[in-house]
Amino acid sequence: MEEPEQHRLFMREAIREASLSVVSETWPNPRVGAIIVEEGLVVSRGRFREDGGPHAEREALANLGRSPGTNATLYVTMEPCSTHGRTGACTDAIIEAGIKNVVIGTLDPTHSHRGAGLAVLRKAGLNVVSDVLKEDCESINPGFEGRETSES
Repeated sequence: MEEPEQHRLFMREAIREASLSVVSETWPNPRVGAIIVEEGLVVSRGRFREDGGPHAEREALANLGRSPGTNATLYVTMEPCSTHGRTGACTDAIIEAGIKNVVIGTLDPTHSHRGAGLAVLRKAGLNVVSDVLKEDCESINPGFEGRETSES
């Protein structure tokens, strides 16, 4: 499916944000970047910085410093988590913040999580587009997909 140019443009920004993370600090988790866009402008950025720290989506929401606008779109390089671990489910944070549009680069490669975040967001009534610049988003974390898929 052809992605709208706007989605590709902003996903490239999220990929750039993810690339600022340092693999040795995020390990064993992947590098993930997120941006929030309102009215065609990037208004907030976030990235996963260290194991146990806030995920990219939560950091972007916190960095916004206010409630997102009604037409805000969250762009994230990897599917938001939907489980309650050390940081809480990112899907919950997105829904609670009032984000209505989410664009995902690639699904979580972990077998037990793959597609779960997408399903939670859609069930909550959010507009979700996935697989935008999928290969580029996967290339941020070489080897991660194979490692996670084979260990699940």
